[in-house]
Formats: sequence, structure tokens, C-alpha cells
Amino acid sequence: MYIKSSNINKTTTEELFENLGITTHKDYVLRGWKRCRKLGISPFQKKCAKKFEGETLEKILRRNAKLISLSKPYIESLYSYVKGTCFSVVLSDSNACILELMFDDSVIENTADKINFTKGALWDEIHVGNNSLNTCLREGIPVQISGNEHYCIMNHDWTCTSAPIRNGDKIIGAIGVRGYKVDNSPHTLGMVVSTAKAIETSIEMEHTKIQLILKSNYENALVKCISSGLMTIDASGIVKYMNDIGAEILKVNKEASIDRPITNVVDFHPVILDVFKNNQGYIEREFVVKNTQGIKLHFVKSANIIRDEMGNTIGVIDIFRKIDNTNNKYKNITSMHAKYHFDDIIGKSNTIKKSIKLAKIASKSSSNVLVQGESGTGKELFAESIHNASDRKDHPFISINCAAIPSELIESELFGYSEGAFTGALKGGHPGKFELANGGTIFLDEIGDMPLYMQAKLLRVLQEKQITRIGGNSVLDIDTRIICATNKELLAECHAGNFRKDLYYRLNVLNIYLPPLRKRKEDIKELLYYFINKMNAKMNKNIRGISKEAIEYIIEYEWPGNVRELENCIERAVNLCESTTITLKDLAINIREKKIMSNLRRNSFNRLITLNENTGEDKIESLESIEIKEIKRALQIMDGNISQTANILKISRNTLYNKMKKYNIQLNDIEKIHKFV
Repeated sequence: MYIKSSNINKTTTEELFENLGITTHKDYVLRGWKRCRKLGISPFQKKCAKKFEGETLEKILRRNAKLISLSKPYIESLYSYVKGTCFSVVLSDSNACILELMFDDSVIENTADKINFTKGALWDEIHVGNNSLNTCLREGIPVQISGNEHYCIMNHDWTCTSAPIRNGDKIIGAIGVRGYKVDNSPHTLGMVVSTAKAIETSIEMEHTKIQLILKSNYENALVKCISSGLMTIDASGIVKYMNDIGAEILKVNKEASIDRPITNVVDFHPVILDVFKNNQGYIEREFVVKNTQGIKLHFVKSANIIRDEMGNTIGVIDIFRKIDNTNNKYKNITSMHAKYHFDDIIGKSNTIKKSIKLAKIASKSSSNVLVQGESGTGKELFAESIHNASDRKDHPFISINCAAIPSELIESELFGYSEGAFTGALKGGHPGKFELANGGTIFLDEIGDMPLYMQAKLLRVLQEKQITRIGGNSVLDIDTRIICATNKELLAECHAGNFRKDLYYRLNVLNIYLPPLRKRKEDIKELLYYFINKMNAKMNKNIRGISKEAIEYIIEYEWPGNVRELENCIERAVNLCESTTITLKDLAINIREKKIMSNLRRNSFNRLITLNENTGEDKIESLESIEIKEIKRALQIMDGNISQTANILKISRNTLYNKMKKYNIQLNDIEKIHKFV
């Protein structure tokens, strides 16, 4: 067919169809011609003008690798029907770039190379005019374009049939068959559409497969992450699944347990089978069972029934953990971990060295320990150090202050309670401190304040190594090291009837006495610098030392609150210090008063009676003279602060003002004296 180029742009597309003798009922052909004319495409093109090669083509093929791999079996199947008939089968991406081709050698020799019908060629309307590949991608429907229905003469000898390939609602490519127009058959369109649908089904199945794999991976990962054992059992009592934790808890081989009756997997009566009898599950219920060796196994279990669409029980999911795992569950909640070691104990005095030596001996023993000492001497520090030096250091350290818990709650705190034991009891119950400390150490601080009725219960636990939760029936074996502490003289409390003698002798196997700070004053200086460094780090300060005068006041102070009071004193001083050295004015007033009053009493006595070395006679100094000197000295020490001076002199502010007026004592003179000093 010959077309004069002068007529192309002078007529409408419909007129051009009529002039060329093209009769078609295909609207998509007309729309394709209109697009080609609008783009200014020459109908005389004889070859595809765009072809991707090298790295660019490789990127396109990698991007469409899944489409190619899933389509290839269907391309081969379709080609097997048209092989030897000069037909070719083609796969393109969503941009009409050819991804895969299958055809006879004669096609290659006659046309493929001539018109650039090869892998990587871009067969869109811009480069080859309308054809079935790009038209089906644009229209979203299967199409067949034959002979002069093509806009460009390079395709006038061919019939092309194509159908889009979708992934869900998105068109991702097209499958097509190309042959001579004389071999045009309506059956070809049916084969192409069927092939496209088969590819889409394969894509959907692959997507479903991937989703199932991901779902399975997520479920497996979730099961592996849980800290409890998990097992599924069918209605016949056959184990269908078990996770690694479950196999470890039950001490069985995971793979060998699958598809076996649960009664053949464990050597005790599996309580999970009772669920099938009662047809009722449960959440967080405790069970104590015995294996064939007579060893008690304590479990916390949940059973979830699996039902079919008719409501029939078809299986059970069994979630279980041993009591040790329960300990770990609550370990972080109690926030009781031993963090101190013997190296954290500051002091080189003989008294503290003796205490440390005895504590180290206790750490190698399993005997009960009683730590005695005043408040603030570091009893818990010693208890934690003993635990961390013992063979229980990798197990819990649980601390409880017996004086801080109301008497009506202390039993549930120590021994726990079962579900429904009392109004407000947690669902599933709650373990006590002895359960949480199983395998480790429990530290009973202020044991002297424990109520008498609880002392009897504690004595029973010490003797039998067993506990029973409040409201529960199960007897739980425990292996817990007990360290007690008190600031009371327990033997005296026994004589007064406040503490049981039998419990005292049971606890007082290894007795460690911690001396008060006033009896180990040689350790104070070392403690001072330790606390200064600690507070520097805590407050981001740079205190480098403490004045000699301040140290003297600190050492002379009695420290009724012991090391705890000293630490608080240094924390206050570091807060108030405005330089790099702590001075007297940074110390608490009670520390300064103690020293001042002591000096005032001593100085008053020394000045009242002085020995005249020349005459050997006693020289009496007037009370008025002494009073003037002591008032001036007190004002000097207190930096002229009237309130503090009156306080240490044990007089009122008005009395002090009257005496200053009487003796003509001026604050300005006092400040000058202080600055000079």
C-alpha cells in the first residue's frame, strides 16, 4: 500500500482511514492513530528507534526478574503451539520494553533484526507507532491489530495480538504473539488472554506464598522470642509443635517429641490432658507435679483451647514456665540486684578490716548471717558484698525492710499469695520474696521489727526449706540463703519478749558487727575524699579538696547517723561550695556548733583560772572579760551572723544585742578581725 505523505496532515484520522480503505470496528485502533498523528510520528518508519543495551538493559531485566521467571514457563508453552509457523511470542514490561522473545530462526533472518524486534527494544508508540503491545498497555484490555491497522508501514505485514498482565490492580507488563497477517486467526487472541491470566494467577500464588512464608517467619520468630515453653496438642493428645524453650524446660528432644503422644514425651502425668476432659482452658494457673524420680516440678501454665467452626475442641495450646522463669519475670519489677562488692567498702581501720574478713568467710558458706550495727553503718552494703562473692552471685538478691511493711502485709510479701486468696488479689496470684529469691539470697533488713507471729512462720521456713502461698495448697521447695540485719540488740529483745530466742539462735550462726563511725575515725578522711569524688561525678562539679579546719570539725563530730550521715553532709557541702575547696562555712550548722560549743566550754574554763608562772598564784579573770572575749570569738566563727551566734551561745537574739551594746562590740570590728585572721 502506498501513502502520499502530502495527504497525511491535511485530513482527519477518520478521512485518512477512508482514503486508505481501512475498515475496522476497533475503537482502540482509531485512538492509537490519533495519538500517533498528535505526536507527529512518521508512518514511514521502518525500524524501532530505541533499544536499551548494556548496564541499562541489565537494570531493567533485574527490576522485572520476578515477572520474567514466572512468565517463562507460559511463554514456552504458548510458543510450543505456534512453533514452526513463523509466529513469535513476546513479553514486555509496563513501558513496552521487550524483556523476553521466542521465535523461529526464519523470523530472525527475515524481519526481527531488520525492524529491531529484539530484547531491550522499546516498542512504544513514540518509536514504532501503534502496535498491540503498547495499545493493550494503554487501553488495559486484550487487543489484536493486523496489517494496515498499524500506523507505521514497518508493521503492515503482521498481525499482533497482546494482553496486559496485572499484579492486583496494577499493569506490570504484556504478553503478545506476532505472525504474518495472512495467518490471522481469532483463536490467537483467546490463547494470549489465557496465557496472561495464567501468568497473573502464578503471580498471585507467588505473592500468597511469600505472604505465607513471611507470616510463618513472623510466627516462628514470635514463638522463639517468648520466654515460656509453648506446645500444641491435638484432640488425641499428640504433640504437633514444641518450641525450643519448651523442650529445654521439659528436658526432651524437640524433633523426637513431634507426632508423639504427650504421655510418651514427659515422665509425669501431663495436666494439659485434663483440659480435654473438662473442655475448659485456664490462664496462669500453678501446678506442682512429680516426675518418675519423685522430683517436684513447679509450673505456671496457661491452656488455650482451639475449636473448629462447629465449636468442637480440636486441640490445645499449652504455655508453661517453671517457677525459676517466674522469678525472672518479677526480677526487674522488684529492682533488687546486688550491685556492691567488698572493694566498695571504704576503710582501713582494724575494726572495719575485722568485719570485712568475717564477711568474706560468710560468703563462702551457706549458713545464715546476722549483721548488726547502728543505722547508716552499711549493713546492706555488706549483705550485697557477701552475695556477690558467693556461688549464688548469678541468682537473685532480694531485699526487704521488715520495718517498712505493715504487719498485715508482710506475710504476703514474704510468701506470696494464690489467686482469690483475698479481695483484690491479682489474677494468677503473686510470688513472694522467698520465691523470687529462690537459688539466690534474701536480705531481711530490720529483722528486729518483724512481728512475733511472722517470726514463728519464718522459723518454720528456715527449718523445712518450704513455703506455701497464702490461700494456696501447693508446698514449694526453696533454696534461699538468708542474711538478716538489725540495729537492735536482739538478745536484749529476746529477754524483753520482743524476739523469739529459737529464731535468734537460728539466724545468729555467723554474726558480723559493724562499728559506728565514731569508733573508726581513722577512716573518715578516706571516706571524705571518696564521697567528694562521687558527688563531683554526680553533680558535674570540680571540688578538689577540703580545708584542714573543716576536716578537724568533721573528725571531732560524733556522727550519730554514721556513714550515711557523712555522705549526706558531703553532698550538701559540694552543693554549697563556690570554689574548688570545701571550707567550714559549707558544713552543716550542727557540725560547726558541736565543735564550737566544745571549744567555748574549754576556753571558758581555761580563762577562768590561769596559772601565774612567776608567782605560782592563781590569776582570776573576771566573768565580764571572759564574756566579752567569747562573744567576739563566736561572732568571728559565725561570720557575724547574729542568729547563729545567739544559737551557739544559748541566748536570745535580743540578749545578744543588749550585751553587744553593753560591751560596745561592733560588727564591723568583728568582720575586720575575721578577715585578718
